Amino acid sequence: MNQGIAFARTIRALDADDFGRSKFTPALAAILLAAWTWWMLAARVPQYETTTDLRFESGRVIAYFPSTDQIRPGQTAFVTLAGDTIPARVESTAADHADLVFTNNQEPTSNQPSAARIEISRTSPASIALRTLGRAHR
Repeated sequence: MNQGIAFARTIRALDADDFGRSKFTPALAAILLAAWTWWMLAARVPQYETTTDLRFESGRVIAYFPSTDQIRPGQTAFVTLAGDTIPARVESTAADHADLVFTNNQEPTSNQPSAARIEISRTSPASIALRTLGRAHR
């Protein structure tokens, strides 16, 4: 017998509510999804070729890589020595190595643990994800 009264109260409560929070949440989710999609397509993430096989000479480093196909003279490089990162530049390449010259004229010692990395390209996160998915399905 009280079902009519409960229904009337429910209808009044629904009429009084403006659903502000219910409208705000999907709008916020849509904005966050749009921002994430823009970042996936527009951001550029550097891709590096890395090696720990280095030989130090006066003012330069010879870095040995399995392949130097994507390494070109003038590319940015970084040499890490005992936790310190020193900027460098690719001066020349050969079939198995690249000659790196320090851009700040720093003379490191060769007895420290070291690594070199050369930025070979900049790629969007979406293309990295698609490339990874393509490799997973082979």
